[in-house]
Amino acid sequence: MLRYLWIMLAVCGYCSMGNSQQIILDDDFEDWNTEVSRYTDKQGDVGNGRIDFTDIRISNDDTYMYIFFDVTQEINLQENNNIALILDFDNDINTGKKTVGLGADIIYNFGKRQGFLYAGNSSYLIYQSDIKLVTSPTVTSKRFEIAIARNFIFNNETFSMGNLISTALSDESSYGDRAPDTEGGFVYEFKKAEPYDKSVHLSKTNPAHLRIMSYNVLKDRLFNNSVYQNYNRIFNAIQPDIIGFCEIYDNSSAQVAALIERFLPSVSNQKWYHASGNPDIRLVSRYPILSVRSIDGNAAFLIDLGKDKLVAIMAHLPCCNNESSRQQEVDNIMSFVRGIRYGISAFQVPVNTPIIIMGDMNFVGYSQQLHTFITGDIVNNQIYGPDFSPDWDNADLKDLKPLTTGQPMTYTWYSTGSYSPGRLDYMIYTGSAMQVSNSFVLWTQHMSSSDLSRYHLDYNDVTRASDHAPVVGDFTIGSFSATENSNHQKPFVFIQRDGQWLLDTEQRGRLTITDVSGRIIWHIDKDDTGSQSIQMPELSGLYILTFHTGTGIYSTTIFR
Repeated sequence: MLRYLWIMLAVCGYCSMGNSQQIILDDDFEDWNTEVSRYTDKQGDVGNGRIDFTDIRISNDDTYMYIFFDVTQEINLQENNNIALILDFDNDINTGKKTVGLGADIIYNFGKRQGFLYAGNSSYLIYQSDIKLVTSPTVTSKRFEIAIARNFIFNNETFSMGNLISTALSDESSYGDRAPDTEGGFVYEFKKAEPYDKSVHLSKTNPAHLRIMSYNVLKDRLFNNSVYQNYNRIFNAIQPDIIGFCEIYDNSSAQVAALIERFLPSVSNQKWYHASGNPDIRLVSRYPILSVRSIDGNAAFLIDLGKDKLVAIMAHLPCCNNESSRQQEVDNIMSFVRGIRYGISAFQVPVNTPIIIMGDMNFVGYSQQLHTFITGDIVNNQIYGPDFSPDWDNADLKDLKPLTTGQPMTYTWYSTGSYSPGRLDYMIYTGSAMQVSNSFVLWTQHMSSSDLSRYHLDYNDVTRASDHAPVVGDFTIGSFSATENSNHQKPFVFIQRDGQWLLDTEQRGRLTITDVSGRIIWHIDKDDTGSQSIQMPELSGLYILTFHTGTGIYSTTIFR
């Protein structure tokens, strides 16, 4: 025991023996900045372009062991790498497979999405579902967080981690990095942890809130009679006001509305309105749908809330390795949002009209696609027009990230195959015009029996209904501008004086003019401070004028 304690202190520097703070797998790593066991590996100890482990942190709760690690370059954890996690459940080199000074009970390769469990003299091929592995994020990143069950059942046998375990990360490529570099791994003693609070609150906190639901229903499975009662219980537990569906190919929006009417009969003369976007987008709403516009295989709906309007964009982006098509559709959707922001959209709506983008985004590749949605950083500017600040207050859009019921995680999709559960379904919205009050991803298999009974749900309802879970957000519609920042103060004045156009600003940047379809038709670089005379091209009509600087993107419309 003294040997193990010495290794732990040498590797960690300082490992707190106090209570563990709850980690949430939500693509946000701030909770890892609290007091957790941490190991810093030497940076630059591998060749250029190779995986370089630098920062490893470990924590736990009563159910999971959590690991954070940094690899200094952006990679996809579940594709095209050879990173292996080595776990010694009892910190005993004499049990399991002997490797890097450990007696490994599990060696799991993230890039291959499989691993081996070593028990006695036998080894068994395992996948993510066997050890309840969850990884985050699903997109490319330099940092990752994972969870593995401390206890799991495989081949009808229970496997459990001891109170003292050891672990290592290894790039199994030739001359790959390993952390720690020395034999014996990183020794970790599980901390006392309070059970994760699995209680859920599915009801609205205020009846006046607008409840929006996004749901991929797996190739028209919504209409499969064998799961009718599962869907019936799901919709009655959620009681949504607006529902965006994807993967409904063979049934019309009218058929969807009729089925929802069976689940949730109209009340107070609020019938179910409906509309479609080809090929598989359907939307039903307690509020009238005023207009619909297709955006590739996605659709935008203008909804009349009474006092306010709502722009709801329902998306089902290309899946799997189709990176270019997925980015193209994201660019096109954001071009549509830019048109709304600048008042040149087919949807003529007042300033500060709330906008929400939701659906199955299939974000399993480059992080740029999500970045475009959040920031307005369009990749193909030549086709889809200039970058812009997408919220009405010139801020980024908000990413809702609702928690999966009963789990300290945010995944919305689950499979027993090789890919681990992931957050594929999103709600991204204008935080200046709508504020969230409650949100959740309904996942019945991790709800307590008391909550299942309370909401009249069954354990297998969500997994029988679809491979995706319903994503739900409750919103208050209004003005919720962020704290004033430099983006709110436009840094330039563009005026016509004595027949000449004058760009008056102290900042350097690029001025672009875009037509209403998003095509850049003219640009000029401003390399000096102070005012600059501009020779404008001949124009006739409505245009977007955008000034890109080092501190922000500022836009307005001009009419010539």
